[in-house]
Amino acid sequence: MRTFYFFILFLSVIVVEIRAQVTVKSEYMTGSSYKNKDGEDFGSGDFLKVSGRYHIPLSVKQNDLGQVTLWAASLNTAYGILGNNGMARDLNPDKILNAGINLTHMRPISDKWSLLATLGGGIYSAHDAITGKSILVNGGVIFMYKIGNNFDLGAGLGLTNSFGLPVVMPMSVINWRLSGKYEVKVDIAGGMAVSGAININDKLKLKLVAMEMDGMSSVMSIDGESMIYASTIMKSFLCPEFKIGKSSTLYIGAGGAWLRSTTLTKRSLKDFFNNLFHDKNRHLGFSSSGYFTVGYKYGF
Repeated sequence: MRTFYFFILFLSVIVVEIRAQVTVKSEYMTGSSYKNKDGEDFGSGDFLKVSGRYHIPLSVKQNDLGQVTLWAASLNTAYGILGNNGMARDLNPDKILNAGINLTHMRPISDKWSLLATLGGGIYSAHDAITGKSILVNGGVIFMYKIGNNFDLGAGLGLTNSFGLPVVMPMSVINWRLSGKYEVKVDIAGGMAVSGAININDKLKLKLVAMEMDGMSSVMSIDGESMIYASTIMKSFLCPEFKIGKSSTLYIGAGGAWLRSTTLTKRSLKDFFNNLFHDKNRHLGFSSSGYFTVGYKYGF
């Protein structure tokens, strides 16, 4: 869990869409207590996150087998506001800005294998505390194997400089989906998502997200030392989607945020590996809370 925790925060989400798309959404987690694994109370807090993403294919080619060679770029931004009380205010930042740009390349290397590579960088900090240390670089190289028309497995290496010197770690990808009137999707790459949906008609889809994991991170200076703050969020929610015209989709969702854990670590390789096996923060995190989201997607 600790290894996956770092992947979803510091490695870019792998983007393989061949259509341009704009997504804007807001998420709100209601107030809940902030405790450690021993049940000690450290205050409480809620969380508001507003994010946007612009993805555009730069070049798309298809061979005789229907395999795609793709170059694409994506711009991702997210702004988090933490409304904390008590000791939680001292142990967490008030605001977090995550903004980055990524370049993705995908190409076939045989009838079953393809290569997927991504490289990017961005700012991970409070908006009023941006320095050179706030710029983090991430990337990955994945070899994908196509088992069937709806099942892909991949493995490779991911890279991040979140802990000073670049860290290279193994990375895996699982993508399984069923489409039609009933849809099922399991997607494990930069984050994790398991969902199912039913297409009620051409304008309405009812979607159940059984589990979705993502997070935010921020470089902070504490007593003159560079630290990395990270939060992992796991939620489930019911989400009706309304199609507006040919290219626009509006969706709303409600459910629960079952996990919102936090960690604060020195930016060194020693502390990185120590935190994989020993949580010096004693598993601090916010307890379960309500979760609400509103979003808009436009594809072209």
